[in-house]
Amino acid sequence: MKKAFFLWLFIAITFSAFSQGKTLYSIASVKPKAGMKMAFEAAWKTHLDKYHVKEEDRQAVYEITTGVHAGTYMIVTGPMSYADMDIEKANRKEHGADLQSTISGLLESNVQSWYRWDDTASYHGDVVASKFNVMVTHIKWGMQIATIRESKRGSQINQKLYPTDRFSFNVYVQQFAGSDPVIVNVRNLKDGFKEMENGYYGPNPMANQPDAFKNAYIAQYGQADWDARQKLVMDNANVASREVYLMVLRKDLSTPVK
Repeated sequence: MKKAFFLWLFIAITFSAFSQGKTLYSIASVKPKAGMKMAFEAAWKTHLDKYHVKEEDRQAVYEITTGVHAGTYMIVTGPMSYADMDIEKANRKEHGADLQSTISGLLESNVQSWYRWDDTASYHGDVVASKFNVMVTHIKWGMQIATIRESKRGSQINQKLYPTDRFSFNVYVQQFAGSDPVIVNVRNLKDGFKEMENGYYGPNPMANQPDAFKNAYIAQYGQADWDARQKLVMDNANVASREVYLMVLRKDLSTPVK
């Protein structure tokens, strides 16, 4: 287990707050040891009150509630730029020592990763929510460029056809992923998990025009690209593996929004 939290930076954070040139997020996925959930939360709250009260030191915490990763906390820092990665806080050593002495011993695992928010692939990404449906897709090697391209095209066409925020998601691309490219789609459930109920939004606007997306796509990119998209996206030719889970924002473990 990695016990050092050396990748944590202290930049303003929310999944929904983006700023020009700042699209990177550092994520610590931590899971407490069996029987240590409450002890971890208590220790984290104490740490939060000591080091993450100021706006520039904000941390947002999310908890996975389903699947094999249930009970894992996602501690998110961002948005930031690559230039921000060069900034060192004056209390970096003190902060790291506090994490080491009060939190690390309570953890079963601690995985650090970096993601880039892709605004053009996202759909009404500014919707604020506290509950989320998350899809993590591992892309077959060599297909990541085509996958992102089709995600962007799909989002752009849908926003033209259906310019409402009744459905919202953000797309994140893992950085430094090597030979295992990963794309994460975070659906923002502003009305809660009930949004996943069939018919929650009422009649499907596509029901009366089932070919609207296809026609708009072909008009813009051509039949050959549409056929390639069908093979890539509809047949999952680009997917190595995929997992889906539900996640909630833990406001009680996050820096309060002012």
